[in-house]
Amino acid sequence: MTTTRRILRCSIRWKGLIVDTNISFTNLKGTLHDFLRNFFEEDLQIRFRPSYFPFTEPSAEVDVMGKNGKWLEVLGCGMVHPNVLRNVGIDPEIYSGFAFGMGMERLTMLRYGVTDLRSFFENDLRFLKQFK
Repeated sequence: MTTTRRILRCSIRWKGLIVDTNISFTNLKGTLHDFLRNFFEEDLQIRFRPSYFPFTEPSAEVDVMGKNGKWLEVLGCGMVHPNVLRNVGIDPEIYSGFAFGMGMERLTMLRYGVTDLRSFFENDLRFLKQFK
């Protein structure tokens, strides 16, 4: 299941959730690596950093190496916490899953070489129209 939604600021987030038998962190890493490689149409450097989110365990943040040689955080992810599964009636002894969430602006920044995140929120149509 994936979904997009607006959050508190004017931003679009893309979220995903996979639940099935035998889902592991390896599945999560492979899925996100394939997505990012296809999105950017190139093989790029990706790193997973340990993080904390109350609904996943373990949790990680994913960074992508930009063309400027600096890491940029692009998404958060992790294995769905067993209590979350239990609370929606899914037996965590049988099922496991992973979840992720990312902002489209950061991915767009990296893909198109935008240097300032604020550019997306200044309502400059000349700037925004280039991303049709």
